[in-house]
Amino acid sequence: MLKWLKAIIFTFFIFNLFACQPAQSATSTIDANHFDSFWIWGNIQSAPYLSKAKELYILQGEIRYSKQKHSSILIPQGVSILKLPRQKIWLVFRTHHLAWNEQNYQTVFKRLEHWRNQGNQVQGIQIDFDSRTHDLKEYALFLESFRKRLPPSYQLSITGLLDWTNFKDQKTLTILRNNISELVIQTYQGTTTIPNYPQYLKRISAMQLPYKIGFVQNGLHQNNSNDFNDPHFKGYVIFLLRSKT
Repeated sequence: MLKWLKAIIFTFFIFNLFACQPAQSATSTIDANHFDSFWIWGNIQSAPYLSKAKELYILQGEIRYSKQKHSSILIPQGVSILKLPRQKIWLVFRTHHLAWNEQNYQTVFKRLEHWRNQGNQVQGIQIDFDSRTHDLKEYALFLESFRKRLPPSYQLSITGLLDWTNFKDQKTLTILRNNISELVIQTYQGTTTIPNYPQYLKRISAMQLPYKIGFVQNGLHQNNSNDFNDPHFKGYVIFLLRSKT
C-alpha cells in the first residue's frame, strides 16, 4: 500500500513539473530566399534573389523638420528610379513628424508618377512613422487627410509597432480601417528580433485591419507563432540588410 501511494505521489509530481514548464517553440533564422516580398533600404543589386520577388517596398526619402529652414523638408534616400516591371512596387517614406507642408505632399506624389512612367506596377505609398500607441488617433487623422490627397489609383500602406496591438479605441481603428490598405507590423528593432513578438501577434486580429508581418533578414522566426487562420493576414515582408561586401 505504501509503495503504491509513493508511486502515485511521484507520478503526480512529475506530471506537474512538466506541466509548469513554459512551452518551447522551435525557432529558425529568416532566410530571404524563402520569401518574395522585401523592404529595400539600400543597393537593390546586392541581393540576387530579388529577381524572383513579387513585391518590393523601396525607400525613397525621409521627412523631418529643419531648424535651419524653419520648415518640413524631404531628404531623398534609398535607390534612384528603376525599371522593375515584374514586381509590385511600394514607395516608402520615413517621417519624423506629421506636420507636412504642401511641398512635401507634391514631391511624394510626383515620385509616384516618375516610377509609374518607367512602366512599373506602382501600388502606392507606405508611410513609416513610429507613432506612440496613445497618439494613434492623431496619426489616424493624418492618414485620413493623406488618403484624401492621394490620387485614388494608389493605395496607402503603413508600418506599425508591436505595441499598437494593445490599442482598443474603436473610433480610431475605424478611421484606420477606412483609409489604409494594409498595416505591416514590425517584429524587430534595428536588426534584432523582439523576443516576445508572438505574444503581440496574438492580439493583432482584434484590430480588424488588413496586415502583413515584417521580419528582419537573418532574424528569428518562432515557427509556431503564426499557426492561425486569420482572414486579415496578408503575408510577410522581409527587411533586407545591407550587403557586407
